[in-house]
Amino acid sequence: MGSIFNVMKRFFLLLPFVFLLEGCFFGTFQTAESLKPGDVNAGWYANMPLYFDNSVKEKSKEHNKGAFIYPNIGGYLMYGASKNVDFGMRGSLGEGLGPFTKIQFLNEKNLFLSGAIIAGMAYHPVAQGISLRADLIFSKRLSLYSSLYWGWTIMRAPDYRMLAYKDVKLNDIKEFREFNAIFLGVDLKRKKGSSYFNKIPFGLTMEFTVPLTDYPAIFWGFQFTR
Repeated sequence: MGSIFNVMKRFFLLLPFVFLLEGCFFGTFQTAESLKPGDVNAGWYANMPLYFDNSVKEKSKEHNKGAFIYPNIGGYLMYGASKNVDFGMRGSLGEGLGPFTKIQFLNEKNLFLSGAIIAGMAYHPVAQGISLRADLIFSKRLSLYSSLYWGWTIMRAPDYRMLAYKDVKLNDIKEFREFNAIFLGVDLKRKKGSSYFNKIPFGLTMEFTVPLTDYPAIFWGFQFTR
């Protein structure tokens, strides 16, 4: 298990290069809670598009919508700048690499849930354009070690659904489109304690996302955080 940390370190070092590949781009993997000032959080995630059956995917292609077919990997590094504001850097195969900020506007300590907005941009060198993204997130703590979160994503990103056609190559994807999606996830943490558990990533996040498009896939993904 100790090798997990080496894998994570290598991932963040290679992140500026791995996003040159193709991938679907949905996945928020964040609760609405901000970090404490001076705290640092990092994670890496993977997700994949799932269709209920192949006929849905084929119907989408028949109507010239393309289809989500490739998995995605990504990661982030985030710093607590103030009580309610975080800044960081994130990247994924589908979006590219760039900065983002997280602003918490609801606090569960004062209300029954937390709320935050994440906004960022990223440059994708293959599509040769800028991705834009905003996430509206709400979350509710279930315990000291788990939270349920949900929300809405709007983004401008390359339309990788076209890669479902055999005659379309990665370098052909130049068109950026607006996408909307809703998501639901759970964020899990472990107790700090024994030396054995210190070898395991501090947290695990699992998420389901549904794009608000014709013939949508269901994206399922997971993230390890530290």
